[in-house]
Amino acid sequence: MYEVEIIAHFSAAHRLREYKGKCEQLHGHNYKVHVAVRAQTPGKGGMVIDFKQLKEITNEILDRLDHRFLNDQPPFDKIEPSAENVAAYIFEEIARRMGPQAGMLHSISVWESETSRATFLRD
Repeated sequence: MYEVEIIAHFSAAHRLREYKGKCEQLHGHNYKVHVAVRAQTPGKGGMVIDFKQLKEITNEILDRLDHRFLNDQPPFDKIEPSAENVAAYIFEEIARRMGPQAGMLHSISVWESETSRATFLRD
């Protein structure tokens, strides 16, 4: 099994509506996002996926979140903008744009800080 990973970043503010404590107040994070793709064998050119392609897809999605108040952005205007939900959202959006390669997308990890992350894994 081969795994390739890219790391991307975005900054955003949010507040957790259903949390009692500091995180219910408006605050921000410099998020780090790990995107992992897996395949049994490399494809054309000896690559699992072209890093450039994966970065472009990821950055297109993160650009819609960067320097935004997540609570105002769909789907977070209806669901909590928790790291878990952000990871699931990014996973689904990347998978949608990968087309036939979507089955290779393995996981998205969203780091809110150097010590706290949430990961969404393919079932």
